Amino acid sequence: MGTNALKRCVPTARTVAYLEKIFPQIPQPYHALVPDHRKSTVPQAVTHVSIYPYREKPFVRIADGVYASCPELCFVQLALVLPLHELLKAGDALCGMFFIDPSSRNGLGSRAPLTSKRRIESFIRRNAGLRGSAAAKSALRFVVDNAASPPEAFLWSVLSIPHRYGGYALPGLEMNRRVRPSKKARKIAKRETLVPDLCHSESRLAIEYDSNAEHLTSLQIAKDSSKRLALEADGYKVISVTTRQLYDRSEMRSVAHEAGARMSRRIQIRAKSFGNAQRKLYATGWSLKAYHRREWLKGEVSEGGLKECVQNSESGLEDCIWDGSAWD
Repeated sequence: MGTNALKRCVPTARTVAYLEKIFPQIPQPYHALVPDHRKSTVPQAVTHVSIYPYREKPFVRIADGVYASCPELCFVQLALVLPLHELLKAGDALCGMFFIDPSSRNGLGSRAPLTSKRRIESFIRRNAGLRGSAAAKSALRFVVDNAASPPEAFLWSVLSIPHRYGGYALPGLEMNRRVRPSKKARKIAKRETLVPDLCHSESRLAIEYDSNAEHLTSLQIAKDSSKRLALEADGYKVISVTTRQLYDRSEMRSVAHEAGARMSRRIQIRAKSFGNAQRKLYATGWSLKAYHRREWLKGEVSEGGLKECVQNSESGLEDCIWDGSAWD
């Protein structure tokens, strides 16, 4: 939709109640775009004026009478208010293959990415005069496509973003890239393709994130073991990173040096700001709980306002909503 979606946009008590019913996961206050300087008449909503002449249709219909910023515009809007590391986390979520689902065993659901770096870049290029576009363009370089979970995206950031932002600046790491194994490896893995969490094809390096939740069943352990053996049969060095290691900056330093050695790339930190920047990166963590209503994350509300019982402590949801500041 174009800017016509904003013509009758005004938050009321009725629209707030409607949003609470159909989107129980969204925390308040709601942020609403309006075409002029009208103020919200309800405390649960905040208004923002939008008069920019967008070069393409920036809004999408998500429910009857409800429109939202398209994912590309959303990233630009977030660039106005979020610090860099938080913006990267939001961008990774928009470009990722996951969504938070408290009712699932590991706290996640799978979906096609809402957008991609390429599509965000195209939107910014066509709307270069939009506030936030410059900051969004600068941060977009350090967003990753196709992460399958928030911890995976965080792992990529720790290893890949520049030293001045707290990462180890290892180049060329691809997220969830399909690898065609040899006949021998296919026989070991019993599948036609392998998808390492992180991969550097040139140096035959694969980095696997072993989440707490995903490794509780014997079936998953056997599946991951055969995947590792198949990659090793094709000459890959496989580095496994557990949740506990990912929490620990000193452990991740060792992982980065091991990966760098495989890539024939010596890690030399020259940025004086590296220590402070990495503390900020870890304080940001991978938690997405600020983007969701607390009661919904706990399973106390669902669509239509119904309560449901979800044992998140056993499901592994803590892996997905971990607050990194607790581990600083």
